[in-house]
Amino acid sequence: MAKQLPPASFISAEPTIVSSSIDQRSATGSNRQKGLRKGSHYSYEFALAPLDHADALRWLDLRNEADTVIVEIPQMGLEVGSPGSPTVDGDGQAGASLDVKDLTPNYAILKGQAFNHIGSDDTIRIYVADADVIADGSGNATIPLETMLNWPPEDGDVLVFAEVRIEGFASVERGSFLQDGEGWHHIRFTVEEPG
Repeated sequence: MAKQLPPASFISAEPTIVSSSIDQRSATGSNRQKGLRKGSHYSYEFALAPLDHADALRWLDLRNEADTVIVEIPQMGLEVGSPGSPTVDGDGQAGASLDVKDLTPNYAILKGQAFNHIGSDDTIRIYVADADVIADGSGNATIPLETMLNWPPEDGDVLVFAEVRIEGFASVERGSFLQDGEGWHHIRFTVEEPG
């Protein structure tokens, strides 16, 4: 069962695509092709603002080996606005775009804006818009994605734009729970989606 981690003040949060694409080169090295495949997903490297000992203890679930953790992703400087109550528009979608309905009419999704898809397995997945998109007057949009869809979306699946989170397995940087001479902990960790 996923462990929800507490709200935090972040120094940094760096997203990375963990690629499953195929990189092919000719024998002479003169030609290169890249083939997209389902399975590329996200990893975030986080650095928290210094925590006192009592607050650091609330983050011990990062060391959990059996369960995933859920961390809210800061989208610093991005005004998300009022996206409405967006959901997936239609079954059977595949590839690197997602049809969405129930957005606020004329809602603007920015290139690089992250959002969550909560699939039928209740796992939280992150997708990132690959271009600016504006919903039509009915609140419908097709969002081009940086990665291919990892889970078959079903009509009506929930999409979250306001409080985006990552769910995955955590790895903690060595020394993160070491208390410095002034009583502070400097926690750094990475969370990677299962894919």
